[in-house]
Amino acid sequence: MVAGILKDIKIIGIICIFITATCIINVVATPNTTLTNIVQDIEKLGNRGTEYWALLVAVGVYADNPSQDRPLMLEEVDDLYETLIQSGIWTEDHIKVIKGKDATCSNIVAGFEWLDDQEDQDDFSIVFITTHGSPIDFDIPPFDEEDKKDEVLISYWGFEYPSLFIYDDQINRHLNNLESQGVCLIVDSCFAGGFNDPPYLIKTHNNLNQMSSEKFIKEFGGELSGQNRVVLMASREDELSYSGGFAPYVIDGLKGHADTNKDDIVTAEEVFVYCEPRCSRQHPTIFDGYPGELPLMYLNRQDINSENELQIVKENIRNYYPNISFSPENSFIKGFVKDANTDDPISNATIFVRGRDDEWDFFENYTSTDQFGFFSINVPACRCWVSVYTDGYCSDQSGFQEINESETYWLNFTLYPRPPENSIICGYIYDDETGDPIDGANISLLWLGDEYQFYFNDTNSEYDGFYLLNVAAGEIELEVEAVGYFRDELHEIFISDYETIWANFSLLSPPQEKSVICGYITDKISGDPINNIEIRFEWVDIVADISYQNETRTNSSGFYSLNIASGEVYHDIRNSNYDYYYPYRINAIENETNWMNVTLEEDTIEVEIVKPLRALYISNNRLIPFFRTRIIGSIDIEASIRGDFWGPSSAERVEFYVNGYLKETLTSEPYIFTWSDIKLGKQKIKVIAYDYEGNSDFDEIEVYKFL
Repeated sequence: MVAGILKDIKIIGIICIFITATCIINVVATPNTTLTNIVQDIEKLGNRGTEYWALLVAVGVYADNPSQDRPLMLEEVDDLYETLIQSGIWTEDHIKVIKGKDATCSNIVAGFEWLDDQEDQDDFSIVFITTHGSPIDFDIPPFDEEDKKDEVLISYWGFEYPSLFIYDDQINRHLNNLESQGVCLIVDSCFAGGFNDPPYLIKTHNNLNQMSSEKFIKEFGGELSGQNRVVLMASREDELSYSGGFAPYVIDGLKGHADTNKDDIVTAEEVFVYCEPRCSRQHPTIFDGYPGELPLMYLNRQDINSENELQIVKENIRNYYPNISFSPENSFIKGFVKDANTDDPISNATIFVRGRDDEWDFFENYTSTDQFGFFSINVPACRCWVSVYTDGYCSDQSGFQEINESETYWLNFTLYPRPPENSIICGYIYDDETGDPIDGANISLLWLGDEYQFYFNDTNSEYDGFYLLNVAAGEIELEVEAVGYFRDELHEIFISDYETIWANFSLLSPPQEKSVICGYITDKISGDPINNIEIRFEWVDIVADISYQNETRTNSSGFYSLNIASGEVYHDIRNSNYDYYYPYRINAIENETNWMNVTLEEDTIEVEIVKPLRALYISNNRLIPFFRTRIIGSIDIEASIRGDFWGPSSAERVEFYVNGYLKETLTSEPYIFTWSDIKLGKQKIKVIAYDYEGNSDFDEIEVYKFL
């Protein structure tokens, strides 16, 4: 009896082990399967060797706050994912990406828990997070902040519900749970949220608390630095962190450009060294708690310059470029310029307009005021700045102006007389290589006074390289340019009344353009060549801190070609009809033709349902976020046409469908349909938008409606 029981126990034990092994390692039982085989397979699971895991989080969009959206975050996290996949040491099932509407607090926490479940002490892990960041004006337990303020990263719902954030102690706890032998946390936190935005504000306790990015970086990074851990932060001090200003250099570094010692291993420390001098508008920060250097990428160096080693097309193309057409200047900016003290009109003041038209091309125009101080200047439909300057007065500049087609826009200026120019700044301009004086160099001076007053002055160097400028007491900046040389500049020079300051300059000559970059630009869908596309290249020497730009346009065959210096090069393509974002480095190889073919996808209409979101709604009011959309009573269905940085766009018409039935068609904003039908259970809402060229796009969601 006992023997029979023991026999049954053995059989049960074998069956249990077999079932467990089958679930984990997906083996299939055969007549030859033995307990020894199964045990060996299980032992292999416990000895997997080193694996690489990654949690990639990009918020990028924020509920009911489209002005805070940063779509580049979403593109960059996709590019980082592709870079890791192409490395060969990461696989798709070892990377979790959480982005956009899915980047809620609960999903981000679940991502950390997934990472904790997967990795072990033999592994390496990367956590990448990009979103807005800020301090809050209270300390969350364990009350470890000397200034009683914690630091947070904003989730998808974070602007609507200030408590829905991820804070530093929370991330630290999740990282401390990891067993990995090395962890790299990369935080690309967009504090102010974009080009020339003011510092980002977050609502807390019904107050507006202005962010100090210096404190955020210091304390957030300090909290998260730990043993076997490297933390890379996008910026430091009291500065903004810009979209596209950090992550592209991280990705370039991981591709191999950061491998400075050429050992085919890219480490976290090397990525920082690569990024730091290239982030021109911000200053990355590193906290290094890893002994030695933390490896992130193993390379096949033959692949690093694959962008430049495209297939060479063996045919001769006639280098013909058509005439460039510009947007019509059928709008006006008009106004008066007067003396701020006397209110008298100022004649012969120069009015200078600079901006981008609706084709995203730069344009400039200028005029002068008449005897009444009046000016009128033609401009295209555009986004622009207007400056005014004249002798004897401080200059003035408008803020950003948006001018519509066939619009007359009035803009008046009042100028303050210049203060006495009783100080002197002078010096010599030399050739850096030969030491010879440079004759005819232009020295431009910017004077900065109180209350946003400023003015410009300039002069040219003499035959012996000498220059001299009279200037008022205050802060000044100098910029020196000469034909055949790189520009040089000095900032934050403070000069007192009756003081003389010497400032000498040695200018560098540009390198010889011994490389050629060329290729074809074609339409992604049709394959047709795209004519008259501007492509701009920037050559950079990080060590010498110099750069220059060169540009060209495609001809009727979609072909372009230009000469450029060998080395580190970046490019940009701007056209209002196409969407293109590639901020990554290419290498121009000396004495070679570097081919770079580009396919562009036409930028057509995009529509999004912005209400309802994943939340509970009662009588058209959102109560709380929810994992599914729940609606009680009637609700407004709202659609938005995605635009650009300047705001949403418009559509020829927008159609609203419920369960496949057309309910409403709207031809003007706002695109809002009130859904008052009494329904129970799951429903499908669909919105289709059409542009004026016949293109369309749709968005659809499932909701659960009650009444």
